[in-house]
Amino acid sequence: MRSIACIGGLIGLLAVPVWAAESHCRAQEHIVFSCSVGKKTVSVCASADLSATSGYLQYRFGQKGVLELAFPDLTKATPVASYVQARTLMFAGGGGAYLRFINGAHHYIVYTAIGKGWGARDGVAVEENGQLVTSLECRDIPLSKLSGEFFSHANLPVDRDEFRIPGLD
Repeated sequence: MRSIACIGGLIGLLAVPVWAAESHCRAQEHIVFSCSVGKKTVSVCASADLSATSGYLQYRFGQKGVLELAFPDLTKATPVASYVQARTLMFAGGGGAYLRFINGAHHYIVYTAIGKGWGARDGVAVEENGQLVTSLECRDIPLSKLSGEFFSHANLPVDRDEFRIPGLD
């Protein structure tokens, strides 16, 4: 009986996705989005108290343990709605969602989408002055909580500049 319990425990551990640990989020934060884009990871982390009136969202990018970018600076009290916009997307046979982090002329957009005829697309795009500068697709299955329900809970404003998934033109 004891060996069956041990085997069951091992199977339970194997059910935890390897990629779930690959995030820049701290233990006390919620992972809103995270995936590997090669040797680097893109993550969106939320404070445990994120709501329409409190908490934060932060975009993080870089190698595991070596951040190249964390936006916004959490030492400054900035309302989430002043630097993040969100939107859901509708496609034939699917849909998607994204977050746009606005840092002056630079925008960091994390997205997840699926559509009939082209499958799943997930990743991060960087725009400068409204022009796509780079696009990195997830190399693994992303951990994502991007949805209209999440956007509503956090009271995020709707993105004014609709984002187009790279490669679908």
